Amino acid sequence: MIAGMGGARGDRQWSGDTEYVLPDPQLRAYDHGVGTLAIDGVLKGHLASVVGEITFPSTSPWPWFVIVWTDGTKERSFEDYGPGWYTVRELEAGVLDHFGPSIRLERRGLFGRQVRYTRSGPRCVFEFAWLPRDEATAKWRELGLADSDF
Repeated sequence: MIAGMGGARGDRQWSGDTEYVLPDPQLRAYDHGVGTLAIDGVLKGHLASVVGEITFPSTSPWPWFVIVWTDGTKERSFEDYGPGWYTVRELEAGVLDHFGPSIRLERRGLFGRQVRYTRSGPRCVFEFAWLPRDEATAKWRELGLADSDF
């Protein structure tokens, strides 16, 4: 398991201290970036990101991510931040250890009312590669992404 992480991060170990030095302190490549998610070379979806700013305990970039599957469905956004930068570390290593497509379910709730909810899909380790900036801009539009998705 990655030091200090549970959940989707699996059983990979990061060497050294949990503090990570960002390759670019502003994470410019991550702001409105789009990359591919594949398993065994087969495209499964795209990972899109935006970068905000977190000011506590100190000022640093605050990347948010959304996965858009090949069928067009979007997952809920998720974030990353230091000092661990676990998602950034994975992406820089060319992988994303996350979940596959969410499973949408329905059940009868209180007073027989229909309740819809989602459950995380199976854990997957995706191959990840950033698209060049011009391709990412076109893919962003094609996927129908907006800053409000994050």
